[in-house]
Amino acid sequence: MRTSSAGLLLGGLVASVLTLSTPVASSGRPAEPAAVDTSTSTSTRTATRTATRIALAKPTTSYHYIVNVRTPRAAKRLGFNVIDTGTSQDQIDALPRGTQAMVWVGEKCPTRIDGAFRSLVRRLAGDRKVFGYFLSDEPHISDCPKGPRHLAAKADFIRKTSGGRQKSFIVLCITHPPGYHAFRPRVTHVTMVGIDPYPCSVTYPSCNYGLIRHRVRQAARAGIPRRLMVPTFQAFGQEKLSGHYYNLPTAYQLKRILNRWAALVPNPKMDFTYGWGHRAASNPTLVDSTALKDLLQRYFQN
Repeated sequence: MRTSSAGLLLGGLVASVLTLSTPVASSGRPAEPAAVDTSTSTSTRTATRTATRIALAKPTTSYHYIVNVRTPRAAKRLGFNVIDTGTSQDQIDALPRGTQAMVWVGEKCPTRIDGAFRSLVRRLAGDRKVFGYFLSDEPHISDCPKGPRHLAAKADFIRKTSGGRQKSFIVLCITHPPGYHAFRPRVTHVTMVGIDPYPCSVTYPSCNYGLIRHRVRQAARAGIPRRLMVPTFQAFGQEKLSGHYYNLPTAYQLKRILNRWAALVPNPKMDFTYGWGHRAASNPTLVDSTALKDLLQRYFQN
C-alpha cells in the first residue's frame, strides 16, 4: 500500500491492547516480556502440529481481503479475492481473474468530498473489478470531529453512483466506546467497519483472544451491527523491528483467532487479513510463514 498507509492498522493498536490490564513498568512502557524465539524451533514445530488437532471453523464469508500485496496471483492461490490497490486503472486491470480491487482513497482523518473523489468514483462505478473503497484508516473523533460527516458524503456518493454495488469501508481502532459510537454506520453511512484488535504481542505471548470478544462487544454496544463488522486477522509481527511489540502468530494461534472471529461475527460481508508484505511497522508478515499461508488456504477452502 502507499506510503500514507504504510503503518495501516498499527498506529493506535498498542494503546488498544494496553487498555486491557497490560502489565506496565514504572517507566510507563509495557513490562519487558521474556524473549520470543522466532526461529523454526522445536516449540514452533510443536505449536504447528498442535494446530492440526483443533477443529478449524468454516469461513463466514466468501470475500477475503488482503493488503500490502505485490504478487496478487500468489495471494489469489491462497484464496484471497479482494486485493488492496491504488486508484490506477492499470493496477486494477492487472488483478488476476476472480479477484477484485479494494481501492485505497483514504486518510487517517476523512476530508471533505471534492471533485477529484467524485471523478474517481464516476470513472470506476461501472468497473466490475472494483469491490469497494477503503475510505479511512483508524480515525479518532477527537482528531477528526468532522470525519463522520465527510465519510457519510463519500459513502452516499459511492452508493448512488455505483447503484449500491460497490462498498465503502473504514477501519476503527478505538480504545473507548464513544469512538466507535461516533463512527457507527448510522452516522457515517459506510457499508463495512473493520474492527482490528490484534491479540498476539510481547505482553501476551500466548495471545489475548479475549481482546477480540471485548472489542466486538464494545463496537456492538456502540451501534455497529455485527453484520457490518469486518473481522481482522493478525498475520504480522514486529520481531524484526526495533520497536517490537506485536508477535507473528503461530499456526495454532492464528487458528484460534479465526475460530474466535467465526463465533463472534458469523455473517460478515468480508474478512480482512493484515498483511501480506513487509511495512515500516510490520515485519515479519504472512509472506514469511508457510504455516500461516497453508492454514489460511485451508480455512478459505474449508
